[in-house]
Amino acid sequence: MANITMLPGDWALGAAALSLSVMGLFRGFSGSLAFVAAGAGATATAMFLWGWLTRWAMQMWVRGAIALAVSLLVFGCIRAVVKKVVNGLLAQPADAIFGFAVGLLVSALAVLVLAAAGVGFEYSNIVREVARHVG
Repeated sequence: MANITMLPGDWALGAAALSLSVMGLFRGFSGSLAFVAAGAGATATAMFLWGWLTRWAMQMWVRGAIALAVSLLVFGCIRAVVKKVVNGLLAQPADAIFGFAVGLLVSALAVLVLAAAGVGFEYSNIVREVARHVG
């Protein structure tokens, strides 16, 4: 077994995985899934608006303020809808366990995205190893 030194990025990834998992444990499956779906929707909205607003708003702070406001509204709407639809599908012990699992899954996906994008190799041995084995 290889001795891998923990770099600052590895500690940050571990702290993020721990916090997302614990939040998922307390929020449950519906809360965790709603948070992930809302985050993805808000990110997609901000990316779309940033490109679209270059035609209308020349100042960067105006584009940023509009994109932030609309993304926050989209985040809230998606989170409310998904939580309402998914809420009540699972009983309490399973809800907490699956929420914990969603937190771990999001953390693993973050590492995969960093490895695929080629970002963070100098700060994280975990990302470097995942990139070496994945692609």
